[in-house]
Amino acid sequence: MRLFQDELQAEKYKERLQTYTDLDLSQFWKTAFAESPDPDRALINLERWLAQTSNPGTYLTHLASSPRLAILLIDLLGASQPMADSFIQNPELASVITDPSEISRLPDKEEVRREGRALLANAGSYLHKLDRLRYLKQRWRLPIVVSDLAGAVQPELVWTAISDLADAILELCLETVWKEYSEQKQLSYGCPIMVAGFGKLGGHELNYSSDVDLVYVLQDDADERVERHAIRLCEMFSRAITDTMGRGSLYRVDLRLRPFGNSGPVSPSMKAVEAYYRSHAEIWEAQALIRSRPICGLPEYWQRWDALIERHCFPKYMSEFTLTSIFETRNRIEEFANEDDLKRGPGGIRDVEFLTQVLQMTHGFGHPSVRVASTIKAIEALASASFLNVDDAAHLEEGYIFLRQVEHRCQLVNDQQTHSIPPTPEAREHLARLMGMQRWSMLEAELSFQRKRIRGIYDSYIGVGKAETTARDQVLQGLNSEERSLVGAMFDHVPESAEFYRSLLENEGSLARVKEVVNRGPRLVPRLAETLPVTEAIVSGEIEEPLEAKLPPYDQSQPIEFAKNANLLWLHKASAWTLDSSFNLGRSLSELYDSLIIEIAKTVGGKFDIIALGSYGCMDVSVVSDLDLLLLVSDEIPQGLAEQQAQDFLAEMDGLKRFGWKTDLDLRLRPEGGKGLLVRSHTGFGTYELERMEMWERFALGMSRLVFGNPDSLQVAIRAAYAEPLTPERLLELVDMKKRIETERVQPQYWKRDVKLGGGSISDIDWLVHLYEMRYPTALQVGQHITVQDRLRRMAQAQLINALERDQLLYAREHLLKTRNFLSLLGFTADVVPENPDKLDKLALALGKTSGYEFLREHEAIIDSVRVIYLEGLERLGV
Repeated sequence: MRLFQDELQAEKYKERLQTYTDLDLSQFWKTAFAESPDPDRALINLERWLAQTSNPGTYLTHLASSPRLAILLIDLLGASQPMADSFIQNPELASVITDPSEISRLPDKEEVRREGRALLANAGSYLHKLDRLRYLKQRWRLPIVVSDLAGAVQPELVWTAISDLADAILELCLETVWKEYSEQKQLSYGCPIMVAGFGKLGGHELNYSSDVDLVYVLQDDADERVERHAIRLCEMFSRAITDTMGRGSLYRVDLRLRPFGNSGPVSPSMKAVEAYYRSHAEIWEAQALIRSRPICGLPEYWQRWDALIERHCFPKYMSEFTLTSIFETRNRIEEFANEDDLKRGPGGIRDVEFLTQVLQMTHGFGHPSVRVASTIKAIEALASASFLNVDDAAHLEEGYIFLRQVEHRCQLVNDQQTHSIPPTPEAREHLARLMGMQRWSMLEAELSFQRKRIRGIYDSYIGVGKAETTARDQVLQGLNSEERSLVGAMFDHVPESAEFYRSLLENEGSLARVKEVVNRGPRLVPRLAETLPVTEAIVSGEIEEPLEAKLPPYDQSQPIEFAKNANLLWLHKASAWTLDSSFNLGRSLSELYDSLIIEIAKTVGGKFDIIALGSYGCMDVSVVSDLDLLLLVSDEIPQGLAEQQAQDFLAEMDGLKRFGWKTDLDLRLRPEGGKGLLVRSHTGFGTYELERMEMWERFALGMSRLVFGNPDSLQVAIRAAYAEPLTPERLLELVDMKKRIETERVQPQYWKRDVKLGGGSISDIDWLVHLYEMRYPTALQVGQHITVQDRLRRMAQAQLINALERDQLLYAREHLLKTRNFLSLLGFTADVVPENPDKLDKLALALGKTSGYEFLREHEAIIDSVRVIYLEGLERLGV
């Protein structure tokens, strides 16, 4: 599989790096660079960084033996040249990458202040102090970027972290500048200015390369001398922030949002600011004031700033003239945007921010809860107050986060303040990889989907729209706003888009199937836009025919074709299920995963055996399930060979993700978890089982199924699962563990809504079945039944449950599994039945119910009966 564009140059770099260590680096090249957005850039930067370290061999050896850390470092070195330069410039920051405890450690504002003041105390001069502040920014920006690229934190937390870092840096910078200036001028009073932040800084939503929009405010009643010093202080402060030194600049500063803009005083007094907003500010300035807050200086003025926002941003009445003026401003901004403009274009970031702020201004007077600076928090507050439809709010939030994430990735590459998709094909492919997608076409489809949906919501609230006459528009006019967005995202960018729309217009059955898919499985839409054969099958009706296709043999030189076929089959199965959920989707997907895993294992010459555990083990995977695996090997096979082949197997599986395959493997249930060997010999596993295996590990082995290899390995796992009799003490240990899971992983308000772990959930059924199997292994013929359904039937045959309980549990499990899948396909909170009536109705309709009320009534009856059977079953076991 080709990793580097310039293989000849890459080999030269590899040869030089190999001289640092005696360790064989062949696997390191294969795994660490496989997911890099730019392997060639990463390799060059790796050599540059190692050359700057005191002991390159030690670092390289550590990375080669720590694949996850290596992947993070290579991702960083290939993602952003400015970040790579910062890392190379400060080789002492290697601990941020090489120490796992540093990953996901985002800056705490107070911690940055403390560290900054310590650095400043040891600095020898004013310029040295400013250099220390630039180092401080580099030091804390690095873990933010690493956590972001690793997907270890939510995007909103990344924005907050960048903003908190900026807050602390600006405060320290103002302290430093004032100390220098006041000592130069021999001033005995305190700093006379407050610094307020606007825009993304004000909303705690700063980008990597955002300008910081600042306004300097002078204390009231300052005399002419103090005012003159304040102006010079502000100029010195701006230079300290923006001037470029060896480590670059701190931030770019924009002061145009101050009263009267560029023509106004640099540091108006607080009274002057209040008078300006009272008498001169335009409506767009009041709108901008919503996202503002004091950053540093004059703490006694902070409450007055909050009062300023409350007084001018949330009027008692918004006239039609005012609203028209706001909309005209938005239209003028849009005129300057092209289709690649993520911020100002239709369905872009500004649509979300603009709509949110207009709704805040309209309703904020009587509802203080919506008076927040953060866009995300404002959307949530507006939904809670019923000024935004809950589904619309969820879609706006999802779209906003996605577009901001793309914007972040665009800016990360060269540390430039850009809001546009890069123009060249190479840059677009690089951007897609930074977003975790394998091809630009995949990112393009998701961008189109999100922007059309945002624009549809925006138009529905502000009344923008026009009549159309094309086949596309005739189709869309007959749909509701959400269906319009989804159908448009599904067909607008496929080849022969107009032909598809004509087919939908002329064939009611085709349109009915498309509506069914987008209403019951909207999260499939971006993948359908990428997978034309499945889309064609939905339109033609072939999706309703039995699927005969099988995976072809895996060819390591053509992984993209294999991944393409696997994705197609997965999407075909999931789409067919949205149209007819009577077939067992869990079994169907498990069979697909089996065939994929077997092909990969055969290709690497796998001498190890693969056992499925958990929901995969009982062939009940959902559309978002990970695949829990245990790898064992017969004693006659060399352990080292099996371990190497297992690493090759995992590398090939991970490689498929580069081409859109999304299902993850999880090997954390192996002996010693993530720290243990990937593969255990029968003897090694047996020793672990005798000496250290805990009851929960035995419990987990009960849902075992052989996927690939020697059946003897399955028997090793089964024997371990039932080797220890389920004594009353061990039973109580397991029941207590389940109670901890219920307490720690299920929020109290979701107790009767979490279909996986809550009361009366899938977990209750599975635990009941397996606890009985552990107590009565012979009677229940353990190891002979794969599915939970068959195990329940066996329990009834053994008279451990009665026929009514069996039927209730079988019906309940089918209901819960279907509900779980539809929650994912609808894009709702994972595994949680929604409380919102609109979402509840959507879920109900997907499940064939007439209303959310009907669904909820039946659902609660089902889970109550399951919980009763579970608790009574525990009583019969002696709990």
